[in-house]
Amino acid sequence: MNIIVTFKHLEPTDAIKWYAESKVSKLEKYLNNIIEVHVILSMKRVQHKESGTASVKLVAKNLTINAQEESSDIYSAIDLLTAKVESQIKKHKDKLRRKNYENKNYELLEENGRFSDLNVDIVDDYEKKPLKVEEAIIKLNKKKKNFIVFKNTVSSRVAILFKKDDGNYALIEPNIKT
Repeated sequence: MNIIVTFKHLEPTDAIKWYAESKVSKLEKYLNNIIEVHVILSMKRVQHKESGTASVKLVAKNLTINAQEESSDIYSAIDLLTAKVESQIKKHKDKLRRKNYENKNYELLEENGRFSDLNVDIVDDYEKKPLKVEEAIIKLNKKKKNFIVFKNTVSSRVAILFKKDDGNYALIEPNIKT
């Protein structure tokens, strides 16, 4: 990893340079393919107050991170900057992990042939006329099925009524906007 520290409007001291390099080099434990890190340290004077600004451009394989932090002290600006970059690296790695996990699951399903072997029968088995929930319960018990799909006369929505394991009934009425 190549670390470049640049000073603007600031006296270049070995202590500040060493501090910046040591903080930035710790990022390598989160991302091991860092190619180059360019840190720019500067001081600004706004309304008779000095503030330190630290910015970084981190270049890694397939990733570039730019960040900037400002604080009253250059050392605290470096600390805030490294914390921000660390957070961005963790977010990026988490995103890659999720993407790889989803791709692996999809590939496993394809390998096992679950997509090609699925047999889906389209059945036109729903109540044509609108029903009240009580009427749907009676029809469900008569048909001796697990569930019934019907249009609820009270809410005017498509509803699914099913019998739970404990003997009670559950009603699902999704709010579908068409």
